[in-house]
Amino acid sequence: MADSLLSLLFGPDGLSPPEWLRLALAGGSRSRPCCQICGSYGHRRRDCTAVGVIAGVIKSGLRAGESSSGRGGPWRGGRRGGEGGGGRGGPWRGGGLWRGGRGGGGEGSSRGGGHKGGRGGFSPTTTQFQGDAVLVTEMDKMTISGDNDNETIALSKRVLAFRDKQWVFPIRKEYNTTSGQPTYVIANYYELKTSTKTKIVRYVFEMTGPNRSKEMVDSFIQREFPAVVEYLCPDYGGYLYAPEEWTPGKQHFTYPAGDEFEGQTFTLKSRLVLNVDGYRDYLTASDVPTSSILPLAHEETENCVIPVAFYAVSMALNAIIIRNPRIKNTYLIHEKGNTMYDSRKGKVLSQDPCSISGLDTGHSAQIIVGLHASVRPGSQRCLVNASKVTNLYYRTLPMEDIVNLREGTYGQGVNLENRLLDKTEEKGVNQCWTGVLIRVDLPDGTSQHRVLKRVHTGNAQQVIWETREGVQVTVEMYSIRMGRPLRFPKVQLLSFKPQRGSIGRCEFPIEWCRAAEGQKFKVRLAASGSRDMIYHSASAPFEYLATLKDEFSNMFHRAQDNLTLSRFGLDFGRELLKIQARTLAMPRVMMGRNSTADIDSDNGSWRPRGKSFHSPAALLPYILLEIRTGARAVRVDPGVGKPFKGLIIALLGKCRGYGMARTEVAASGEFTLWLTSSRDDPRVDIENLFKGRIEGFKGGAAGVQVPLIFCLLPGSDSRYYNAIKRAGDVLSGVLTICMDGNKTSNQRIARDPGSYCETLALKVNLKCGGINHSTQSDRVLQRIFPELENNTVMLLGADVSHSGRRDLPSISAIVGSYEPSHSRLYSEVAYQKNQEMIENMAEGVRSHLDRFHDKHKTLPRFIVMFRDGVSESQYRQVLDREVVAIDAAVDRAFLQSGIQRTPERPKLVVLVVGKRHHTRFFPPGATDKRHKTLPGLVVDRAITAIYEKDFFLQAHAAIQGTPRPAHYFVIRDDMDLSDTQIQELVFTWSFSFGRSFRSVSYAPPAYCADLACGRARAWIQHKVDDIRGGENLYPASASGSNSSSDITAVAQANLHGIAGDCGRLHEDLKETMWYI
Repeated sequence: MADSLLSLLFGPDGLSPPEWLRLALAGGSRSRPCCQICGSYGHRRRDCTAVGVIAGVIKSGLRAGESSSGRGGPWRGGRRGGEGGGGRGGPWRGGGLWRGGRGGGGEGSSRGGGHKGGRGGFSPTTTQFQGDAVLVTEMDKMTISGDNDNETIALSKRVLAFRDKQWVFPIRKEYNTTSGQPTYVIANYYELKTSTKTKIVRYVFEMTGPNRSKEMVDSFIQREFPAVVEYLCPDYGGYLYAPEEWTPGKQHFTYPAGDEFEGQTFTLKSRLVLNVDGYRDYLTASDVPTSSILPLAHEETENCVIPVAFYAVSMALNAIIIRNPRIKNTYLIHEKGNTMYDSRKGKVLSQDPCSISGLDTGHSAQIIVGLHASVRPGSQRCLVNASKVTNLYYRTLPMEDIVNLREGTYGQGVNLENRLLDKTEEKGVNQCWTGVLIRVDLPDGTSQHRVLKRVHTGNAQQVIWETREGVQVTVEMYSIRMGRPLRFPKVQLLSFKPQRGSIGRCEFPIEWCRAAEGQKFKVRLAASGSRDMIYHSASAPFEYLATLKDEFSNMFHRAQDNLTLSRFGLDFGRELLKIQARTLAMPRVMMGRNSTADIDSDNGSWRPRGKSFHSPAALLPYILLEIRTGARAVRVDPGVGKPFKGLIIALLGKCRGYGMARTEVAASGEFTLWLTSSRDDPRVDIENLFKGRIEGFKGGAAGVQVPLIFCLLPGSDSRYYNAIKRAGDVLSGVLTICMDGNKTSNQRIARDPGSYCETLALKVNLKCGGINHSTQSDRVLQRIFPELENNTVMLLGADVSHSGRRDLPSISAIVGSYEPSHSRLYSEVAYQKNQEMIENMAEGVRSHLDRFHDKHKTLPRFIVMFRDGVSESQYRQVLDREVVAIDAAVDRAFLQSGIQRTPERPKLVVLVVGKRHHTRFFPPGATDKRHKTLPGLVVDRAITAIYEKDFFLQAHAAIQGTPRPAHYFVIRDDMDLSDTQIQELVFTWSFSFGRSFRSVSYAPPAYCADLACGRARAWIQHKVDDIRGGENLYPASASGSNSSSDITAVAQANLHGIAGDCGRLHEDLKETMWYI
């Protein structure tokens, strides 16, 4: 691309400009009929924005060259740079256009001469690619400058003419940002090539009847339109896409009794020709809508940050690219949207993936690898984001085997017993399997697919069926009559949701049932299961890249082997995109006594050898608590085991080495709580211990406060952890630090507990009120705002955690910082109905502002909010609802009487942090697992939003597998920051997370909000498990159906019931980092 463009500009000999460029320089009017710079047909080459930029560069170079005593000349540029050129070369070898420096040049260097720029330099060394890769357009490397820095916007055809449009979100100021070291990366994006043949028509597709599955949609198309199966592309959400010339013979389809489609109706209506040309113009900026209003969430298709006017085209393209692999590969499991999994490649989890009520339910799951491919808007082109994905699915095992997976018996050949399941086992089956599609194999040889509701109260000897002849018999007798006697007639039946044609039968024996294929595993894994999942799914960048290329070619195929693509005039690019990126410099991290941490730039971490914490705290009075199982009766003994005591001695020694005081003080109390069985719920016994023993220390006659408890758990069972955290956080108001007994008993840790104790020491100092390290983010801010003083910036983070069911409450958390290091973040948590938007945003922000004012006697000058967990389709909702609530809280605090006001209302910046995207970056030429992209990698072009302000930032080094960058989208920017300024600030703050001596993958305020949500989830998990297990804890006035009104009534009852029973954060912990 670069060579062809240079040849076009300066001729094949590279010495003289062609006629059309001389005309452009002279202001002439003759030119060729189409543009050969950007490849667009909407204007002529002379009118291309690129020509104006190049002409301006060359004119400046001419002036600089003619007046300079250096090596300049008409085409080589002045030695000391010029307003447009600089460096030792011309427009291609010289420096940048705006932000000067010492020199540079080459492929878009950021340090070149430019306006008021330095003395010129040489082309930087860049890593070369091995093999072919698609280079993003040359126009992505250049910028246009207006009369001042604030008018600098993108090149290509995103030009000054569009600055006056009314944009919903802040738009970019620059596309060629200048900070960091320039580099190249490979992105997991292919170009989706369109043509003049790309004409798409959309039909509204309505389907009614008992079967509304994707398979039924495909069967209908195969039956009614067999000749065009590959050209009719449903999105399985209400639309059908076809070539423009196709029309159906009829619009309404019904079927007579006895037909295989009996009861099903299908309707095609509301034909609409989609504006594909307009979508293409939007990507190339030939036409920009008056506002970038985002679409609402769509159930089946991943959303793009594009206006509503062109969202329909994006949905259509997503449905088209997925059509061929779906109909050609019957082994694929088609998830929601454009994700498909290969059912042939399942891997069973190994040891103890998860346990529910004594059942090893995790062994009924398997890891399946798949591929995601979705259409995305790109700079000057349409792209397809392709990524490797892994997920957990139920194995298609007989239910009798699954229910038989008793804890600790997996693989030992233990058979299901012919007896009633006890309450614990019944609860475990309900929690794991409710809502899962089950295949029921009936004795007459037929099969039904039914959704499991719960374990029935009766067994086959108790439940009566009525045959078609009207005879009433037990299920056991029915089985004998059908020649298929039951082996487990005493085990409860499974109860299913009603289905047409079942003649009232909704209960079936467990031995007739097995999990249907393609059912996603719904149970949360234990720590061991999560580690196993990561181990199987993680792959080094070079392995990921090779797998991605092979799988994409094998699954999707290109136009010559893909009739769907060729009919619509589409095709995939041959290679993944190669794009420009930058690696930011490591920030300065301060430790104690004004010392600086030595950061390893390869992994974003540091070892504070010989250094103390930035602000070491005094160790709070503490208690040791050890929990053991296997006693005949529950009891509490004084003292703890020697291994636990030795671990605490090592931990306190580590805290002393980091400068913490009072580490030589002995524990205020030591207890061992003995429980009877690992299957019993420990919550009540642990709560009784806290109420009877721990609170006595806290409020004793001597006034001794004991807010810190070191607790050794018997294993990784989350029930112990949840019970301890609820007792400490909610009931007693004491800080707790839990340790996994399985981990501490590991021989490596027992032999050398240094690194393990270092991690714990970080938590101890934070919980005791200290600061582990501090980033110099105030220096970055002072470069932006020289008049800035300390204590004038507050960081906020917000997140919402969901329970996975509409009738269960969500938990929201809002965290805030009150000091310059931003390492201590305090949290407000609340229960709310199951939704992503935070209901108490105004109250939470106001609480943080009040505390900030109490501490500093003034309000912050700037507020930066990081909102975690929202999808692209919800950006507008965040702006319209949550940001409005933040404004209300700020206004109320600013206008409050008696408050010391800042000179002006606090300015607000809101960024959405995205983690669940499919974008990955790979270093060029990676050949083994040591080659990974480095921390500080920033990509803000080619694959990002075309007009709005967003970027990808990889702030961390991946411990396993391929790093996933965080995606930041700016919702609001009262500070009017440049892209460079925002990126530097976010990267600096990524080193402020106090729980580790390394950078984290996304902004710590959002990270801490996520942690606070997870901790609050522990308070209510026992109630959530009971409801999932089939218990009706909080009856609501509902009819018992699955209607929206009934679900809302149940959800409201559950919300109020759980909030009332589980309580809220204890007042004594409000200004502590209780969640860390």
